Amino acid sequence: MSVEASISDSLSVDVVIPTFRRPVNLERCLNALSNQSIAPASIEVIDDSKVDRGPAFSRNIGWKRGSAGIVAFTDDDCVPSSNWIESILKEFENIDVDIIEGSVTTENEGVILSMDPHPRDRWNRFKTANMAYRRRVLDEVGGFDERYFIHREDTDIAWRAIKSGFSISWAPDCIVHHPDRPGVQRIMPRSEILLYRCDSRKYAEVAAGMVSFKTLKNGKLKEMRSALRSYEDEFVAPLNRMESWFLWSRGFFLAICRKIGIR
Repeated sequence: MSVEASISDSLSVDVVIPTFRRPVNLERCLNALSNQSIAPASIEVIDDSKVDRGPAFSRNIGWKRGSAGIVAFTDDDCVPSSNWIESILKEFENIDVDIIEGSVTTENEGVILSMDPHPRDRWNRFKTANMAYRRRVLDEVGGFDERYFIHREDTDIAWRAIKSGFSISWAPDCIVHHPDRPGVQRIMPRSEILLYRCDSRKYAEVAAGMVSFKTLKNGKLKEMRSALRSYEDEFVAPLNRMESWFLWSRGFFLAICRKIGIR
């Protein structure tokens, strides 16, 4: 489904939303986009409910459908702020900006909470709940890696863009609300291994973000470590003993440094 909207000037934004069996949430998201201070050039909704190929597949269809110079990504259960498109355009008025990462909030029992990355994290971030790319960047890196199916595909494309020489700017005034998300944890071994293979040194920071007293106590960290050592399919092979040792040694070290405030 493609929803056309007016283009306010030569700099314009296509919005891409993958959706999967959440019609009520999708309607809420589209209502927010229909009440923007500046309308997007188009809203590309890719419904994956029947095929179930994953958000990377859907986002690739979506961004290739449009023609605007900027492509903004959000999720079907997100609510962009009323000036979201306007704030994106403002950021991209700077010709040196290739990609922006916006702020994300969530809600727990009526309290608004931040979902922004840890301020010292350089790599464990870049969620497509609120990201915008110049189209030429997507063309250059070839879009999303569809092997991920779900989870981490957004971090992967950002890392590949950085490796290709593009820069990502932090845009805290560009805000999307992502309701009912605190504490959500996923164990998707294929996605984790793919991201590790993309850049093992960067992935150490991702591993550090999984280390906490809570995950140690509830067994989630042990489950993740075991999954990375045992999971394999047509796309990935598990980490070997040495890879796992180096990864988690560095991950625990970074987690401790973060806890005591030296990184």
